[in-house]
Amino acid sequence: MKGTVLFGAGQAGAMICRMLAADYKALAFADNSVSKQGGSLLGLPVLSLKNALELCPRTVILCVTDAERSMQMRLQLEAEGFDGELITAESLRVFDARAAALRMLAEQIRAQGIEGDAAELGVYRGDFARLISEAFPDRTLHLFDTFEGFSASDLAAERGYSRAAEGDFSDTDTELVRNRLHEPGRAVFYKGLFPDTFAACRAERFAFVSVDADLYKPTAAALPLFWDRLSPGGVLLLHDVNSLQFRGVSEAVREFCNEKNILPMPICDLHGSVVLRKL
Repeated sequence: MKGTVLFGAGQAGAMICRMLAADYKALAFADNSVSKQGGSLLGLPVLSLKNALELCPRTVILCVTDAERSMQMRLQLEAEGFDGELITAESLRVFDARAAALRMLAEQIRAQGIEGDAAELGVYRGDFARLISEAFPDRTLHLFDTFEGFSASDLAAERGYSRAAEGDFSDTDTELVRNRLHEPGRAVFYKGLFPDTFAACRAERFAFVSVDADLYKPTAAALPLFWDRLSPGGVLLLHDVNSLQFRGVSEAVREFCNEKNILPMPICDLHGSVVLRKL
């Protein structure tokens, strides 16, 4: 078994730790942030790189997906004299567990004849909306977003859950998203604050819904509205539930699942998505 140090005690590091195969044993996290050193993550100590290497790991994993940061960390390891196995996580940008879950769920929804439209709350620039459009090419796709970034009213309810700021994710618009979709003619756009924009959908039924709103308030509003209109066998796929960045999402999902007695099923993607399935 290869003793392993995970270099990067952030969201990516936490999820990569959970992904480790049986022949890799996590010893500790290393991080350059002094504020993190001395703490713990997933029951493992967070150390400086120098102290982590004193554990004599055979393997170090660079827990970032950005090529420039990965190179900086590689140079830091070389300066510390590490000559063991070095693994980078950049390829995780190619292999996406959430995208795989979407495609497999779409196959199952089709095979079981589950009725209803598809939807997404939190579209941003349409990366995941494009995948939903491809997975459900014969269904209407309802897309909800301010298309202007986070709003002040939603941020007022964050209560310190995240460091989100007004205007984050504002570099988008409906036409940019429309041009990325597999079947743009089947998409309906709802621009504005959620749940105000949901009024036109109260009579709809859904088979698949992606919720990626990042913030507590819109997530908490979306869960009962979509759940009540979800067909039997339908799916809510929720992003950032096990995220270290957007803890408001986790709180909204926890409250909803406790109220409805639902057990969320985790997906080991980099942002900690979960699936809620309606029986």
